[in-house]
Amino acid sequence: MARDLKSISFRMVFAVLVIHAVLLPMLSYGLLTVVRDFQEDGFVDHVRIYSRVFADALLADDGLISESDIVAGLDSSILGGRCVHAALNMGDRQLLSTLMGHDDADSFVEDFNFGENGDDVYYISTPVQMGEWSAVLELGFDELPTLLEIESARVSILRFVLIYLVLTVVLVVILSTLLSKPLRRLRHDSRQIASGDYSRKMSVSSDIFEISELTRDLEHMRSTLVGVNDRLEEEIRSREVAEAERRKAEVHLRHMHRLQSIGTLAGGVAHEFNNVLLPMLLYTDLALEDLPSDSPVRPNLERVLKLAHRAKGLSEQILTFGRPSGEAMDVIDDIAPFIDEAMSMVRALIPASIEIRLHMEGPIGPLVCNSNEIQQLIVNLCSNAFHSMSKGGGLISVNLEACSVTPEFAEQHPRLVAGNYAMLAVADSGEGMDAATIERIFDPFFTTREVGEGTGLGLSVVHGIVAKHEGEIVVTSEVDVGTTIKIYFPLCEV
Repeated sequence: MARDLKSISFRMVFAVLVIHAVLLPMLSYGLLTVVRDFQEDGFVDHVRIYSRVFADALLADDGLISESDIVAGLDSSILGGRCVHAALNMGDRQLLSTLMGHDDADSFVEDFNFGENGDDVYYISTPVQMGEWSAVLELGFDELPTLLEIESARVSILRFVLIYLVLTVVLVVILSTLLSKPLRRLRHDSRQIASGDYSRKMSVSSDIFEISELTRDLEHMRSTLVGVNDRLEEEIRSREVAEAERRKAEVHLRHMHRLQSIGTLAGGVAHEFNNVLLPMLLYTDLALEDLPSDSPVRPNLERVLKLAHRAKGLSEQILTFGRPSGEAMDVIDDIAPFIDEAMSMVRALIPASIEIRLHMEGPIGPLVCNSNEIQQLIVNLCSNAFHSMSKGGGLISVNLEACSVTPEFAEQHPRLVAGNYAMLAVADSGEGMDAATIERIFDPFFTTREVGEGTGLGLSVVHGIVAKHEGEIVVTSEVDVGTTIKIYFPLCEV
C-alpha cells in the first residue's frame, strides 16, 4: 500500500484532485453567481417593464375609466401572469383585485432588490396620473419560479463540475499510466539485471525526451558495469579454482606424506621385529627337536611356535604396507578367475548369515597385476565388510566391470588419468562410517573394533596394494546404511 501511494500515477491523480479542490469551488461559485445575477436582474427588469406597460394600458382615454374597469384590469393582471398582488391606491381610496383578500392588501412592502424581506414576492409600486388625480399602482410578483430556475442552474453546474472532475481524473490516470509504462519497463529490466541476467539490455522506446535520455544513460552504465563485473567474476573464479586445487593438492600431499612416514616406520619396525622373531623361531624349533615326544614342556613350546608364526604373518602384512614386496607383476588377460578363487576363500571364512553376491562382466581387458595380491586385497575388503555387520546378518556385494574415467572424475582423484579402468567394488550393508572415520581408515593400526578383535592393518595393506598397481580407492559410506569401496586398476593399452 505504501508503495502504491508513492507511485507516479497516484501522485499525479492526487495533484489533480488538490488543484481541482481549490479551483472548482471557485469556478462553481463564480458560475452560480453569474447565473443568479442574470436571473434576478432579468426578473426585476421584466417586472418593472410589465408594471409600466400594465399601468399605461390600464389608464386609457386620459384616465376616464370606471372603477369596475380598473378592478377588471387588476384581475386580468393576476390571471394572465406571475402577478399575485394587484391594487390601485387613489388617495384615501384603494381598489383591489377581486382575486385578493383584504388581508392581502396589508402585506404590501415595496422591494428594491430581488428576494428582499423574505416573503418570496417582489412588490413594486408605479405612480400613475388619472386626470387631475395621482394614484399608485401596486403589483406583487411571485419570485418562486425564478428561485427554482436558480436552484436548477446550481444543480446543473454542480453536475457539470462533477462530470468534469471525473473525466479529468480518468484522463490523468490514463496519461500517468502511459507515462509510467516505460518507467515500469526500466524497473523490470533493472531488476532482471540485478538478479543476474547481465545480458539483458535496457531498450525502452519512448517519445519523452527525459525518459529516452535516462534509458540511454542507464544502458551505458549497465554495459560498463557488466564488463567490469565479468572481469571480476572471471578473476574470482580463477582464484577460487586455483585455491581449490591448491587445497586439494595440500590435503593429498599431507596424506601421502603421512602414509609414507607411517609406512617407513612400519617397515623399520617390521624388520627389527623379524630380527627378534627369527631367532625365536629357530631356537624353538631346535628345542622341540631335542625334546622327547612325551615331554610336558612340548605343548608350551608348540604354542610359542604357533604364536611366533602368527607374529611372522603380522610382520609380513606390515612389510606389505610399508615397503611393498618386489614380486613381479604379470599381464593378465582376465582377473575374473582369480577373483572367483578369492571369493571361494571368502565364503569359507564368512558365516552363512551373511549373503554374498558376486557379479563380474565378461573379459574386461588385460591388466598388469600380481594375482596373489589381488586375492589378498579381496579377502581383506570382504573381511572388513563382514566385521561391519558382526551384530547381525547382511549383504556383501562384489562387482567387477570395465569403466571409462572422464577428465572431470580424474581431476577429483589425482592418482587417476582419463582412460579405461577395471573397477572392483565391494559394498556392504553394515554400520557405515562418518567422515572423520573415512579420513583414517587407511592408517596402520587404526581400527574401530574392540581390543583384541583386529590389528587395523587390513585396509592399510589394501592401500599399499592399490598404490603398487597405480590404482585409486574411492570410499563412500553413510552411517547405518553401509559402505562401498571402489578400486580402479588401469587397463593395459592393446
